[in-house]
Amino acid sequence: MASPEKVSVVIPCYNRQEILPRSIDSVLAQSIRPSEIIVVDDGSQDHSAEVAEAYGAPVTVIRQANAGAAAARNRGIEAANGEWIAFLDSDDEWHPEKIKRQLDASRRFPGADLIFCDTMTRSADRILMPSRFSLGGLYGAEVQRDGDKLLFGPDLFQRMITQSRVITSAAMVRGGLAGFAFPEDIWGSEDWALWLDLAKHYTFAAVDQILVTMHQQGDNISGTKGRLYRNDVKVIERLLECGELTDVERQHIRAVLQQRRVGAVYHSLVRGEGAEAREILRDIPPGNLGRLKRLAYNGFSFLPRKLACRIAALRGC
Repeated sequence: MASPEKVSVVIPCYNRQEILPRSIDSVLAQSIRPSEIIVVDDGSQDHSAEVAEAYGAPVTVIRQANAGAAAARNRGIEAANGEWIAFLDSDDEWHPEKIKRQLDASRRFPGADLIFCDTMTRSADRILMPSRFSLGGLYGAEVQRDGDKLLFGPDLFQRMITQSRVITSAAMVRGGLAGFAFPEDIWGSEDWALWLDLAKHYTFAAVDQILVTMHQQGDNISGTKGRLYRNDVKVIERLLECGELTDVERQHIRAVLQQRRVGAVYHSLVRGEGAEAREILRDIPPGNLGRLKRLAYNGFSFLPRKLACRIAALRGC
């Protein structure tokens, strides 16, 4: 088995030549440096791969045809040699003590298999979210607390169905876990799908400190909420197929599924994705959506895309 101090860092990258150095530099500035930094270039059309290669060791660059962030992370997982694998998106950066504090938590709670931390989100000129943990849903699920170190029990799984606070750039996962791979057919929600699966079978711990800064970019997935919500629906539908759920968990998941379906219909409609909206609308039981609203949504779904988007924009959607 590799040394407990051996940490591999996986950075998926697509067309990030201008900002990739910020992420890599934040890893190289760690008080405990990782044994390797694996940058997986996902078919970039700029010079991202060359920028990463210019660093030399411990940075290794893997090039692949464009297949998405999940496939890029999985390629990095396959290549990683560390006992722990930490992820960092190419537009985010770490606090210099991130790896150290997460390793401290792993020693305090040696049974933990995934350790995450708090994050802040900012744009170029202001802080958009000072703390993700402060949004709620996390505190109270811990079974043990030692200073800023939290150990979670089975209750975390059910909370994560609606209030996941695990961000990919904040996660450090023990290598070699069964099922440790991002689903490559779920765009934008692939991390949530993986964390839910791991939370059902493994123990999570956290460092209650902001050790990651997420930078909001113009191409962030928040601009495509229709597709994102539809993939959330796919995640929850697959979760219901799990044979290890309790009756309480299954009931809770079904309720969340209906909420996400309604959200997916709405966000698809306001982006002119009528056919996609109708497909999900058919799966919403009558009791979960009023008759008049269902008729309105169905009618709106047949509007031409440009007209639907124009109406949505006028309504401030």
